[in-house]
Amino acid sequence: MTGSAGIPTELVNFFKGPGGHSLIVKGLAGTGKTTFALQLAEELDNITKSHYISVRVSDESLYNQFPWLRKKLAEKEKLKMAKSYAKTLTSNYVHQEKDTDVALEVRIRTAQQLLRSLEGTSLGGQKVNRQELQKLEGRIEMGEEGMDEDFGGLGEGSFLEDTIIFDLGSDLPEIDLAYDMVEQTLPDKTLVLIDSIDALSERYGVHSSKLINTLQKDLVEQSQADVLYILETGMDNKLDYLGDGVISFAKAEHKGRRLRVLNIEKLRGSEITQHKYIYTLKDGRVRTFAFGQEEMPQEIKPWKVVQDVSEDVVSTGNEELDQLIGGVKKGSIIAIEVGGNVPSYYIDNIKAGIISNFAAQSRGVAFLPSKRAPAEIVAGQISPYLGEEVYNKYVRVFEALQLETFVGAENAIALDGGDVAEDLKWKKIEFSLQDSKHPYLSILSFDTLESMYGGGELIEGLTAHLTSIRRDKDIFVGILVPTDESIGKLANVAHTHLKIENIDGSVVLYGEKPFTELFALSFDVSKGYPKTNLTPIV
Repeated sequence: MTGSAGIPTELVNFFKGPGGHSLIVKGLAGTGKTTFALQLAEELDNITKSHYISVRVSDESLYNQFPWLRKKLAEKEKLKMAKSYAKTLTSNYVHQEKDTDVALEVRIRTAQQLLRSLEGTSLGGQKVNRQELQKLEGRIEMGEEGMDEDFGGLGEGSFLEDTIIFDLGSDLPEIDLAYDMVEQTLPDKTLVLIDSIDALSERYGVHSSKLINTLQKDLVEQSQADVLYILETGMDNKLDYLGDGVISFAKAEHKGRRLRVLNIEKLRGSEITQHKYIYTLKDGRVRTFAFGQEEMPQEIKPWKVVQDVSEDVVSTGNEELDQLIGGVKKGSIIAIEVGGNVPSYYIDNIKAGIISNFAAQSRGVAFLPSKRAPAEIVAGQISPYLGEEVYNKYVRVFEALQLETFVGAENAIALDGGDVAEDLKWKKIEFSLQDSKHPYLSILSFDTLESMYGGGELIEGLTAHLTSIRRDKDIFVGILVPTDESIGKLANVAHTHLKIENIDGSVVLYGEKPFTELFALSFDVSKGYPKTNLTPIV
């Protein structure tokens, strides 16, 4: 299952374990790596103890991209974002060379301000081990590690009018400040977010592996801090072995539709119960979708009717499904194709919503369940939301005598299995529902139909049934599974064709007619009945 912010539980538990941890986050641009990093800090309730290093994104840009972050910071009162020692504290223009300010007086004021803010706040006087950092900075000073020429060498002199100005900053100011922040928080843990390790490597001319190795030994292993490294490179990377954990974000495609996949490649010392997640970036947040588990209402309550979209368009009983397909026009034929590995409760909940919404408005329903769901099970799934009296009055369940699946319910319509056109004659069904209102709903499971009548000419045998429904402006819904021979023929005549599939353990719904993007399918039972939720994969 996912946490409240939508991050997989495996990753949250990984960081909540004892000791320090490092996580490498890989993925191409636009896959949500930065969103994930900031959201992880929120999920760990660690905003005030997080240190975010970005050499390419300003604080204000982050706030503009993630409005929820500004709000969260207001609640938490503060967030210590990464700033180099060289950042100017005054609005007065002094001097700047390329991307580096070289004003001595400004640098001193900045360093003093930072030291004052840290003074006396390190609990217990604990210090961060800087052994590896000092080695790396020593190699830089000796010229054994290169600096990016465009960034400008630190510790060099510059001329401003008649004055010589020296830069007294650190060789690795962003990383130095991260060490200070970790030290300030001790003995509590700090989460250091580096976005990205590639950019720091490019800026200082130091290979990413050396930066990661330095941080891993000093901060993670010696100081028990947590560090997250964002990599801007693709899936194949030789740095994976340096991190305790590795995850990757990828943009993919499913039948011409956008698909996003988070893959957990390793989490050292932690159990991985689901290694692959579909996710979305809706509303600027990462939300993953775990393996579905059926949830039942704590207290079943009467179905609340979803009103029709218009005089000529009825509701499916699910507001979000109505929004997706525009509701159901009277006289329509709908095909719902359900993948073989989709848990049955997904389609059961959708059927319960459609049937309950019709019957709760005194509209007639004729229902042929799947051969896996006998009448007593159907009654147990739907009648609690309607009450037995309403259920028995407005819902008719076809009784498949040939299959011996039903036991003769009060509201049953017998099917002898000989001639589908005769068994499903619309006038006979209308007579059985004569106390009901139009539009009627005919909802048939094709696995049962094909078991009784065969699949070769089934659609042809249903022609009269479908024609009568269209003429009387009633509604037809066909439920199909991949093994049904009738899929292609029904899809051709259907006005609406929906598909429900299981992709890597997450169930999605999308439209073929009308064409839609992928939506993660889930249900909310907090109101006492299943309410369909559709979350777009954006």
